[in-house]
Amino acid sequence: MITKGIKYFNLRKIMNSGQIFRMYEPEDGRFIVFSGNRRLEVKQNILSGDQSSEQEMTKVEFGCTEKEFSEYWEEYFDLKRDYGAIVKTAGEYNEKILNDKELNKTEKVRGAEFLRKSCEYGADIRVLKQDIWEMIISFIISQQKQIPSIRKCIEALCERFGEKHETWYGFPTAESIASAGPEGLKGLSLGYRERYIYETAVKYLTDGITKDELEKMPAAEVKKYLTSFTGIGDKVADCICLFGVGLVDSFPIDVHIKDILYREFVSDKDKRKKTEQVSYEISRKKLLDSLSYNDYMKIIDDNFSAFNGVKGIIQQWIFAYEIAKQ
Repeated sequence: MITKGIKYFNLRKIMNSGQIFRMYEPEDGRFIVFSGNRRLEVKQNILSGDQSSEQEMTKVEFGCTEKEFSEYWEEYFDLKRDYGAIVKTAGEYNEKILNDKELNKTEKVRGAEFLRKSCEYGADIRVLKQDIWEMIISFIISQQKQIPSIRKCIEALCERFGEKHETWYGFPTAESIASAGPEGLKGLSLGYRERYIYETAVKYLTDGITKDELEKMPAAEVKKYLTSFTGIGDKVADCICLFGVGLVDSFPIDVHIKDILYREFVSDKDKRKKTEQVSYEISRKKLLDSLSYNDYMKIIDDNFSAFNGVKGIIQQWIFAYEIAKQ
C-alpha cells in the first residue's frame, strides 16, 4: 500500500464517467479496478455530493508497490498530466466569452455557460489510459447498450475466456477468444456483436500490431486502422483512441454528445433552418442523426479550439456532467 496526495482526482466520478467498465465501489470510498490481468484496490475519502468548492490535495491509497505504481498505475490514471492547467484554460476561455459584450448577443454564451458548469463538475475526472485490446472489445460491446448491461457482458466474457485468479478473472486475450471459434461466444448476450468480437480477435492476431506500434502512429492512421476492424466505426474508434491509445484530443460522438453539441452550441437560426429541412415532426434522434459526423466535428472545431491537444478530456467532462444531471 502506498499513499499519494493528488489534486483533481475523484474515483467515483471516474467510475461513472462511461470510460471504464471494470471498476467497482464495494464500500464507500474503496474501489476495485481491473485492467487486463491486473487488479488494484484504491481508497479515497470522497466528500459528500462528489464535489467540493475548492480542489484540494486528497489522500489516495493505492494497494500496490511503488514499483507497480510507477510502472503501470501512474500512467493508467494519467497522474503526470497537469489537470490544473486545463481547468485554468477552461476558466479563462469561459470568462472571456461570458464577459464579451458582442458574444453575449449571440447563442455562443449559452454553450460557454454549459461548458463552465461541466468543467466545474468534471475537473476531477481524469481520462484513464487503459489496455488497448480491452478497450477494443469493451467498446464494441458498448454499442447500443446501457452501462449495467455492458458490465454484465464483459464480466461474462472474462469468466468464460479470462485467466482465473483467486476470486476474479482477467480480461481475455485475443488468442483465447479466437481459439474458441465463431460459436464460442454464444450465450453471453452479445447478439450481433458475437461476429464483431470473433472477427476482431482473429484480425488482431493476424495483424500482430503491438501497443508500442499503435502509440507511435499518427492519430489519423491509428483511427484509420481501428476502423478496419469489423464493427468499429468513428465513435468506437475515437473511444479506443481516447481511453486506450492515449490520444486525448480524440472526441467520441455518441447520442449524448450529439444532443449536447446541438442543444448548446448550434445557433437558434441554424436550428430553425435544420428543422425546416427535416420537418417539425421528426424525432429528436432522427434530427440529431440528420447531421453528419463531419457536421459535428465542425461544431467541435468551432467551439473547442481553445482546448486543442486535450479536447477529449473536455469531452469527458461535458459527457459526465450531462449524465450526472439527468
